[in-house]
Amino acid sequence: MTHTTGDAAVSPVVLCRERTAQRSPNHARITPGTTIAEYPCPMTTPSSTTPPPPAAASSRSRSSDSASRPPTILYAGTWERGYPRNELIISALEAAGARVEQVQIPVWGDAGANKTAVGAAGLARLALRLLAAYARLLPGVSLRLLRADALAVGYIGPLDMLLLAPLAKLLRRPVFFNPLITLTDTLVEDRQLVSRRSPLARLLAGIDRATVHLADVVLVDTAANGAWLQRRFGLPAARTLVVRVGYDEAVFGPRILRDAEEVSAERPLDVLFYGKFIPLHGIETILRAAALCQAHGLPLRFELVGTGQTYAAARALADDLGLRDLTWTDWLEPEALGRRLRRADVALGVFSAGEKAGRVVPNKVWQALACGTPVVTQDGPAAREVLRNGDDALLVPPDDPQALADALEALLEPRLRTRLAVGARAVSSREASASALARQVRPLVRRARDHAWRNRQFTP
Repeated sequence: MTHTTGDAAVSPVVLCRERTAQRSPNHARITPGTTIAEYPCPMTTPSSTTPPPPAAASSRSRSSDSASRPPTILYAGTWERGYPRNELIISALEAAGARVEQVQIPVWGDAGANKTAVGAAGLARLALRLLAAYARLLPGVSLRLLRADALAVGYIGPLDMLLLAPLAKLLRRPVFFNPLITLTDTLVEDRQLVSRRSPLARLLAGIDRATVHLADVVLVDTAANGAWLQRRFGLPAARTLVVRVGYDEAVFGPRILRDAEEVSAERPLDVLFYGKFIPLHGIETILRAAALCQAHGLPLRFELVGTGQTYAAARALADDLGLRDLTWTDWLEPEALGRRLRRADVALGVFSAGEKAGRVVPNKVWQALACGTPVVTQDGPAAREVLRNGDDALLVPPDDPQALADALEALLEPRLRTRLAVGARAVSSREASASALARQVRPLVRRARDHAWRNRQFTP
């Protein structure tokens, strides 16, 4: 349902929606997020054998009605609309019983754009857009926080947290932060666009530390990432909640399950990778593994979809290696990507030796698993949280082309691909489906409901 208002202070906001979802009937125990405190909805005033005075009865009745209403969570900021993490968390909160009101001003551009490929002029334009956005955003958020029960800030959100979280704290509203990544992890440690010892790196670390400590709860996609926040920024473990990355079920639905086909020179194994070509992906490892497979005459065909930071170097390396059965595709829209995944025999995950790669199970892995496409990705703490090697996916050591080539050779066997397809669908449904995410965010909804009850139970 689209929310409209005649409030002049809010009218400049580009989009403000509020939707109410029915409570999910699935009340299974939450596996991810066990470190967060439980927030049960308190009972209303105990019954008494002595009837209360009429005024007290009326007040108690209104309190009970307020406590039974769905809590309102304000999802606000310059967060990136269209980015899967934001859309999936909003839907999960609604499915878990919250009423989510959205206030967003677009700043960051297309969800598929490379946010780091900007020069000094681009940064100046971004700064101006942010200033204009916050001038329009703050009045509307302030008004809506007065009737909301909690504030949620999404990806990309560090600057939003610095401005909006103190406002929520002033109004005594809990703050939920859904960052997915940190500035330090992305710009300094993974992509190495900022020197570790530079003043800018220290500034980014300071922003990250401030933003996670401003939050009452920080959503992380793996327990390994939660542990990293605890080590790096001193965030208490009880303030992290594991919510898997998930996938859009309308786009990445499973293919018809059937026995895998035999491969041959005429029908080679179809191997797919897609992404933004960042260091975490380990594209060099993929290309060198492809060269090993080619040298041994294995019937494989590779397609790499996407562009980005390491794309030019990858093209040059492919030429040097003399790769023949390799196709480059600039990009595919989500619907086309879902169809392509369902056609592929194998999907590739991430293979970098960097620490971050071992702490994530990225979008591409969950999407491929959901499609029932056999996955090869690197072994590491995050992968071991959810994947069983040989049953749900094949896990290989990071930065090891020979291990990846061996895994691809093993996948020439149709029975292995069939078994992995069955396991992939099972683990994606159990850990990252819409119903699974709704279970995982339920502690946030309980906390917002608890706040709503405490603030409304004595309303005259």
